Amino acid sequence: MDQEQKRRENLYRKFRELASSGEIPSNFDENDLVDIYDYANDSYDEAVQLQVIFAAVRYFPDSDELMQRRAYFLLENLSMSDSAISIAESHRNTGTLWDLLVLRVKRPVGQDAADAMSDILNRYGDYDDETIIQLVTTFSELGLLDWLKEHKNLIQQRCMYKDTFLYELAQEVEEQGDYHFAIKLLDELTGMEPFNSTYWHMLSQEYLNVDDYENALGSIEYAVALNPDSASILTTKAQILFDMKKDTQEAYRMMREVVARDNEYTPSLFTLAAMLAIDGSEEESASLLEKYLAEHPAEREAVEHILKLGDSLRNLRVLRQYLPNSGMNSDEWTAWARGFYERGQWQSAADILLTWLYVKGMSDDWNILVESLYRQKRVGEIAQLYREYLLKIDDPQSTNISFMTYLLLILALLRAGQQGVAQNMAGYLLSVNVNIVDSLEQRMQLIGAQSIIRSMQDVLLGDEHVDIDSIDPFITSAVDGKTSGNDTVPE
Repeated sequence: MDQEQKRRENLYRKFRELASSGEIPSNFDENDLVDIYDYANDSYDEAVQLQVIFAAVRYFPDSDELMQRRAYFLLENLSMSDSAISIAESHRNTGTLWDLLVLRVKRPVGQDAADAMSDILNRYGDYDDETIIQLVTTFSELGLLDWLKEHKNLIQQRCMYKDTFLYELAQEVEEQGDYHFAIKLLDELTGMEPFNSTYWHMLSQEYLNVDDYENALGSIEYAVALNPDSASILTTKAQILFDMKKDTQEAYRMMREVVARDNEYTPSLFTLAAMLAIDGSEEESASLLEKYLAEHPAEREAVEHILKLGDSLRNLRVLRQYLPNSGMNSDEWTAWARGFYERGQWQSAADILLTWLYVKGMSDDWNILVESLYRQKRVGEIAQLYREYLLKIDDPQSTNISFMTYLLLILALLRAGQQGVAQNMAGYLLSVNVNIVDSLEQRMQLIGAQSIIRSMQDVLLGDEHVDIDSIDPFITSAVDGKTSGNDTVPE
């Protein structure tokens, strides 16, 4: 860290300490507040940014630079575009940042956007750090990133800090998935700033994005040499060594050392847990994660890593402990499960929903729960849920169970040996008049479910020679009471 960066960090820390007392600090000049705001912005500290804005309004109401930052904060952090544009349009001065702000609010498209950006580039030059950041962001938001890449050298010449431009552009093109162009930019950046470990680390990660492990390892070695104590850099090196199967023992040694030194840096902890799981040491991986959860009971990412290990008994125990600490309501908990369901991770989806059901006595999404269990062949659990929960619901309509889920219940009950119950449910489903169903989607589901039920009459009547799999639209071979140990779709 250079002297200027240290100065800005010290200002930031001093301001934050004073602001935490509830007072608006007054012993900073205009330039100090600009530096504090920019450092807080780089650190994603919105609270300090807001405190700087309060101080600026009180002590430096006419400051152009602080007013610009106030307008951008309203736009980017609070989505208050009307307030931001009001500040911009009423301001008496002009400049690159003001013009960029207006463009980001008005959002011209196509050639109009390109012409507007060209006009700004022709009128202004000598872009400072903040201007470079907003310039690259505006190009991206207006869909002009390809134009920026094409004219990269021309624009770079107008930047007071070439490294900032390359850094910001590299981050933006990576988000767009252009990893090869990001490598080109970071290669230039490391040549310009060869003693910056962050840039070498970024370059290594871009090589990983294109599966170029040799160059990724070469780049991370530079980063380690420059910053041998960085947990994030050591974690990346360990990942590379492990994935290359080049020196897995060294990878483990590095990760255990980093985790022992600082178990608050979760990427290292989760990387070590993943390595152990991949190598078949699921119990050690789970133990590591559960130990962390004991100290951080609201850490959802740690729970999700445990879910990946594929042990439903463990999942239900951990989820039951996590639920009261999660801060999630029913809708949020169900949405969490739905995310796994939509990715085809049936076990995680089912176990999350089961936990809420077992603790709260109800489920907000029986459709996802039943399907997720069925796709894992957990038909015994479905039959148990039917007996212990669904049959006891006073108003079945409140469950919003779809016709396709009724079909799944019938199939699960048949596979679980509950033929009589399955017959009764099949009879109910066949008795429903399609014409009284309002939703077109539900009509199509009902027609499909009734068609399948008619084709499986022999099974419903007890013919043991009929193969259920041949008429099962979910193409699964369920085994009563068994739990799938993974989150894949059965073939």
